[in-house]
Amino acid sequence: MNVMRNAALAAALVLAVLASGGPTVARAQTATQRIAGPRLEALAKPALARVHLGGDAELQRAFAVPDQIVPAGTLSLEVGSAIPTPAYVNVPITIDVNGRFIRQIFVGYRVQRFVRTAVAAHDLVPGSVLTASDVKMARVPWTGQRTNGTNVLVGRKILAAVRAGSPIAIEATQVNQIVKPGATVVMIVRDGGVAVVADVVARTGGGLGDNVSVYNPQTNKSLSGTVIGPDRVELNLSGDAP
Repeated sequence: MNVMRNAALAAALVLAVLASGGPTVARAQTATQRIAGPRLEALAKPALARVHLGGDAELQRAFAVPDQIVPAGTLSLEVGSAIPTPAYVNVPITIDVNGRFIRQIFVGYRVQRFVRTAVAAHDLVPGSVLTASDVKMARVPWTGQRTNGTNVLVGRKILAAVRAGSPIAIEATQVNQIVKPGATVVMIVRDGGVAVVADVVARTGGGLGDNVSVYNPQTNKSLSGTVIGPDRVELNLSGDAP
């Protein structure tokens, strides 16, 4: 009888608990406050302004600072001195609430350096032989690639397409051989005011301005000269410009 009575009481207790929505659980709600990321970035700007980069360089934001959620209370933000490296500059900001340290975040900027180098004056297709109108000098972000002027590119052939304004590396070009080994070429020998023209055979190939070796089958002599045009080589014995 007692067993049945205890079981009934237990069942009634369960029903009462279910009807009331379960036992009451106290949950402490911690109040918070939000610090906007742009606010932190703005605080770092004066420290960034004091950084001396040297050369042609500027700071570019490395990443967007996320909003910071911290406990509610009296907020204190302490901006530290900028920490520069060759590639980055970081500004530390310490966050305190009610005099208690919460965390330290960093506002990061990337150091972007610039150089002047030869770029494509317009879109170029693979195999193009570069002329003076195809290249120009421009200020571009430095990527570690070797720079060069326009003169060294004129007369060379590009190996891949190049978009207008993109740098042209010397490694992305090759000599446009306008004199090929084994070809019969015209050789002009200048000595003072006298110029002698002869047909010779090129032993080595080259592009405009290159020095090549030739063979004269008429005299059985080997000579060398400068490529001045397609299948044309010049030897200036006087040393004066033509």
